Amino acid sequence: IRTASVGTDHTDPNEIRRRAEGALVARMEGSAVPEESREFAGMGLSGMAAHMLIARGEKVRHGENPEAILTRAAQHTVSDFPNLLTGAGNRVIQNAYGAAQSPLVAQCRQGSHTDFRGKSFLRLGGVGALSPVSESGEIKSTSRIEAAEGYALYSYAAMFSLSRKAIINDDLGAFGDWGRAAGQAAANTEANLVWSLLSAASGAGPVMGEDGKRLFSAPHGNLMTGAELSIDALGAARLILRTRKGLDGVTPIQVKPTTLLVGPALETAAEKVLADIAAATVGEVNPFSGKLSLAVEPRIEDEQWFIFSDLPVIEIGHLASAPGPQVSTRDGWEVLGREFRVVLDVGAGAIDWRGVVRNPGA
Repeated sequence: IRTASVGTDHTDPNEIRRRAEGALVARMEGSAVPEESREFAGMGLSGMAAHMLIARGEKVRHGENPEAILTRAAQHTVSDFPNLLTGAGNRVIQNAYGAAQSPLVAQCRQGSHTDFRGKSFLRLGGVGALSPVSESGEIKSTSRIEAAEGYALYSYAAMFSLSRKAIINDDLGAFGDWGRAAGQAAANTEANLVWSLLSAASGAGPVMGEDGKRLFSAPHGNLMTGAELSIDALGAARLILRTRKGLDGVTPIQVKPTTLLVGPALETAAEKVLADIAAATVGEVNPFSGKLSLAVEPRIEDEQWFIFSDLPVIEIGHLASAPGPQVSTRDGWEVLGREFRVVLDVGAGAIDWRGVVRNPGA
């Protein structure tokens, strides 16, 4: 009986590029080299380029000038070497982007857009309670209330040039620094968009399409009077969320408080409020112990605080074909070397006011 097995082909040019990419990423990030990439751990760019040329059937002479090897690799029709740099840069950016994610973005629902046109969201209210069926079998029709919100995507970008000299000298320090900075910048861009919504109009937030009222307002009942962060104040905020009604203003909806969001000024106080308490009596037990997670956002510079729930309040969306920061490259034109561009297509908008409570602080 003949059997066939499918595994990694270490002579495949694409596989060689992927393993070399892992070694480059480790070098730029100062992290451990993956086991599969150890062959390339101490290898320079010209050595990696030579491996790729050989895998494509090209001849590389012993002692051939490194610049000549890099030039040939960069001009090869399949662009292995440019793809190597692009792939490594993209992974550094994505890693930094993920590590720098703000707790503001963590409270958002993720959305996807097919284009840059404004996207509207039609929310339908519940059907309320089911009506009893009459003796004749008639089922009553019910109507559902509608509300629309929306936002659009915009593009944000930055460029970096890796000089011919740096490539030949195998100097990737600046490239790695730029990749980390670009990833952090992308994460900061998203966090700034969310914070601009929450802090708009001196903290009242954006106008909601549902009723023309600000996100945080007296009609919505989610703007508390200034109060010091305490168990009692959290209890009042939780009560607001737990007694929410749907679009019809009658039907109760399930809203579960999940996160206490504060700035650095309240971090210690919030930890004390949420801390486990070895209570001597039942009356001293902290009812919020283990119930709320704490998130600290440095963009909150005063003592205001928010309670978010499992009901999405803000959506942050990306282009469906390009989620997160995207890297592209080309031969340098104004400078000798390669030019790299990172683009982030993103937008954010408030979609419901029922899932959050804001307290402006004492």
